[in-house]
Amino acid sequence: MTHKGKILIVEDEFIVANDLQQMLQKAGYVVCGIASSVHKARTLLQQQQPDWVLIDIILKGDYSGIDLGNELMQQHIPFLYISANTNQRTLEAAKLTRPHGFLVKPFREKDLFIMLDIARYKLQTEAGQDKSQKPLKAGNTSLQIADTGSHTEETLEKIKIVAPADTSVLITGESGTGKELAARAIHRLSRRSELPMVVVDCAALPVALIETELFGHEKGAFTGAGQRRVGKFEQANQGTIFLDEVGELSPDAQVKLLRVLQEKEVVRIGGDIPVKIDVRVIAATNRQLEKEVAEGRFRLDLYYRLSVFPIELVPLRERKRDIPLLANYFLKKYTEKNKAGVEKITESAMQQLMSYDWPGNIRELEHLIERHVLLATGKDISVFGLPSSNVVPGVEQAGRLKTMDEMERDHILAALRASKGKVSGPGGAAEMLGLPAQTLYSRIKRLGIKQVFK
Repeated sequence: MTHKGKILIVEDEFIVANDLQQMLQKAGYVVCGIASSVHKARTLLQQQQPDWVLIDIILKGDYSGIDLGNELMQQHIPFLYISANTNQRTLEAAKLTRPHGFLVKPFREKDLFIMLDIARYKLQTEAGQDKSQKPLKAGNTSLQIADTGSHTEETLEKIKIVAPADTSVLITGESGTGKELAARAIHRLSRRSELPMVVVDCAALPVALIETELFGHEKGAFTGAGQRRVGKFEQANQGTIFLDEVGELSPDAQVKLLRVLQEKEVVRIGGDIPVKIDVRVIAATNRQLEKEVAEGRFRLDLYYRLSVFPIELVPLRERKRDIPLLANYFLKKYTEKNKAGVEKITESAMQQLMSYDWPGNIRELEHLIERHVLLATGKDISVFGLPSSNVVPGVEQAGRLKTMDEMERDHILAALRASKGKVSGPGGAAEMLGLPAQTLYSRIKRLGIKQVFK
């Protein structure tokens, strides 16, 4: 049997460690040791020099698996977490150590090997990015504010690194942080830039139509299928497909998507001939997919297929130094578009923007500037009509941080109140939030919001 690499198991439950050892050895891995504490793991690391380390988060002794993960990250030793602890704070702390995988107990043998295969692919991808790659076209490496929404330098650097590769990218961040802008920047800097980037809003896809939208159908496949339809994946062939709000996909849709990513082919509904596709996949979500995986709402194997190269976008309230640059960019954009005579934002008005916490992020700022350009009666914008911002968003009076779902629910409720319950059309909540109406309806249903506004 082919030797797949040396693995050190760091696990203080004997039965779990023994089961892991048998699974791994049967699959061709060499288990070079089992440690029940970080102290013992350090000794075995020096003695055995493993290729991979599997770590439980809760261990005997004074140090946790996350402490060991920090050490391994600094030593550039690849590792994966295996843990039954799935609370949000633990997941966030684990994520900071940049593991190559995270498996939740109890798990199936199949899950373990899928995770290891994807972790190995991620490691190979990272190694390939360190080597010189085919140069991009001259003049095609710059990123403008219109491309990126003025993201942080770290984010811009990640975009430039991953763009030339065909690696799958998972873009995460709150609503309105510019995830689609980042995806378009990656596509524009890629070797596929002359070919289409097809955008799919997963939240707006009705469950009954997901297959035909993504994979297409043959003529006569079902009642009403009067002609062949080419799905989104075939439309994106040789180019890029952007799966926006991928966390909204149903479990059945996740299975179908995973199959396409694994096989690199689609079968149209009503057809029996696989169609090979060559597509670069970029996905985005405002959900914490690690938490969704831990709670059984998102497939682990699909998560790791998509998040080979993760990019997290920072909310606007955490990078307020960018507000003047963004505000002036949007001022110029909408002044020119509407042939308005507005020339500047006054210092006091800019201070208003700097003092606000921007729950809707860049999208909210853009819509605010556009609205005030249209309403302006002179050359200056001297005051903005902003909601009162006396409370830090996401923090309740008792000091507890709200979850992302709670924050999203509050933000949607605020928009519904402002629109008097109207969701779609001019002046509706969907327009205020910069979302397709179908997407907003989907989120209202998921979050259990009752439309009772008058």
